Amino acid sequence: TYSIRGGTSNEVLSEGWHIISPMKKVTEYSVATEQLLLTKDDRDESEGDESFNATCKDGVLNVDLEMSYHFNAEDIPTIAKRYRGLSGETIVNTRIKSKVKTYVNEVTSEYTILEAYMDKKSELNSDLTKHLTEALRPYGIIVESATLPRTEPDKAIKSAINDRSKKAQEIEAAKQELEKQKIEAETKRVKAEAEANRFAAEQEAAGILAL
Repeated sequence: TYSIRGGTSNEVLSEGWHIISPMKKVTEYSVATEQLLLTKDDRDESEGDESFNATCKDGVLNVDLEMSYHFNAEDIPTIAKRYRGLSGETIVNTRIKSKVKTYVNEVTSEYTILEAYMDKKSELNSDLTKHLTEALRPYGIIVESATLPRTEPDKAIKSAINDRSKKAQEIEAAKQELEKQKIEAETKRVKAEAEANRFAAEQEAAGILAL
């Protein structure tokens, strides 16, 4: 709460109804789980696009971010004083969003485009959650999870990656087919050898009986 005489108070009100003096102003900070979504609205490319570019070792990706978080109740008095009574929502929208983009870039810069787009996406999201947890703790924000559900290279790079992936799949399929043929050939050889041995044994037995 904030009062004209005392300024920002260390008192944190819990959820529910409270009787507040007209001389005091209450600023809300959610301690429940909230979502920060910086995503592209595919329904309308001209509006609602909060996706952003993230730098990798070898280029740039356009990414969406989904982050679950809440304010730490113990830090709320300090936050309120630091930001002069701004609400939690306002702090996130005007201060935290830009910082989050910087922190995302700090993580993606450790990965190649191919790794962030396909090969190590799960590892990337794990590193992102850890990094944001540490980076946003001084702001009284506890990060519960963070992911980049969409990591999109430009069309030329995406096409090259998809072609590479397709060729890799074709090579793997060819290897499996060759291995299958080898196994089938070996199976036929073993059967033929067993049949030849059986025939030879029968012939030998027949010769012994003839004697």
